[in-house]
Amino acid sequence: MASVSEVQSLLRFLGTAKVSIPLAMTKVQALKEASLTTPESLSKAPLPALQTIFGDEKLAKQVLSTAKRAFKKRTSSSTTEASHSPKKAKTNPLIPGQELSPAELEASLALPTVDPVNDDDIEAEINKTVLYTNRAPLVVAFVVQLTKYTMPTQPLSSRLSLAQAVMSMGAQSKARNLGIQSGKTAEEAGWGEGQPSVRIMSRKIPVMRRWGYSWRESGQEPSGQDTIKREEGEQHIPPTAEARSACSGAKNDIQSQETIKGDPSTPPAEAPNAQINQHPTESDYDPPLWALNLESLAKTSSYSTTPTSKSAPSNNLPIHDPHSARNYLLKSFATSTSSSPPPPPLAPAKISKSAALVKEKDEKENNLARLFYALNLVFASWIDVIGPEELDRRAFGWYSRVRPSVEAGREGWGGKGDVRLAEILKLRR
Repeated sequence: MASVSEVQSLLRFLGTAKVSIPLAMTKVQALKEASLTTPESLSKAPLPALQTIFGDEKLAKQVLSTAKRAFKKRTSSSTTEASHSPKKAKTNPLIPGQELSPAELEASLALPTVDPVNDDDIEAEINKTVLYTNRAPLVVAFVVQLTKYTMPTQPLSSRLSLAQAVMSMGAQSKARNLGIQSGKTAEEAGWGEGQPSVRIMSRKIPVMRRWGYSWRESGQEPSGQDTIKREEGEQHIPPTAEARSACSGAKNDIQSQETIKGDPSTPPAEAPNAQINQHPTESDYDPPLWALNLESLAKTSSYSTTPTSKSAPSNNLPIHDPHSARNYLLKSFATSTSSSPPPPPLAPAKISKSAALVKEKDEKENNLARLFYALNLVFASWIDVIGPEELDRRAFGWYSRVRPSVEAGREGWGGKGDVRLAEILKLRR
């Protein structure tokens, strides 16, 4: 009998063979009964047997040829590794959660914040701040703070992953519309078919659930960036309807697609007409999510069953890395000099290159903190009035009003411009 991990590996392989996830899930039982659950066994299977299972000669040949390539590649790799002395595996600090507990992972993703002594003083400072950036990192910043209000039970790692996906998918579509890239995007080619999804700033984002990812310490109440405080006590903000759908779903809807398992057990099935708890917890209907990287998935031709940590996808489906999103944000918001360029120094200032880099880094991080502060003021002023779904619908329009102005068409691709935080503060209710 095939284990859950073996079924996941089989579905991952069928994905590389261009078999849609919904179709692959219907063929799992027949493949298990025929003991055809690995690339090796599939590569040695007679074509008629595969044709009987898949009901299509072309698809059967496709699966068989993919299995032969995968098995040949793995055999060749094993032979090469055996001829060399074993080396200690290197860790990649940008793989989400590698050698980190969930709490440590979230702590490693901390973003700069403003800690004002006087709210009026910091707001006056923010009103004078003008950033110099391009549009893509501003989208990421918007989504990171927006989902803090529309999907408040998602940890920072999930919000960064989702934000990177919104930016990436938008850029892919824009590049195709401008003729910079040809052919269909991975989304248009159907690579996200069968995956649960959430809608953020008018864009549908395919996601994977991270069952068993307990990122808060036992008994810890939500705090900081993963909760929203109210002046008169605390009020739970329900996620948008589409986010609830992606987070809950039916048990049999996606057992093979769920990526994070805290233990071998599967999440409990939900009653078809179960009422949503008015004050739900993480275990009720909202497991943390990863955003699927469809472009990487479409380009992936290798087949791997290498196990990963519980904080990274166990079936090796590519995700949008939250560390990449964080690093992108930290380096993207310089101070504009177009409105009031600094006066030239009286004498050439002597400053080392390393000191200049540190100063530039600190300045960009301070600017990001001010941007987050301004966005928080805007979203907090609206959330209790219009709710999370309407807030999400309005967010893209607000972004469009404050984004940097660039040239139209290809000339403006990747172009930079000014973002005045005073204009963002004007969006408050």
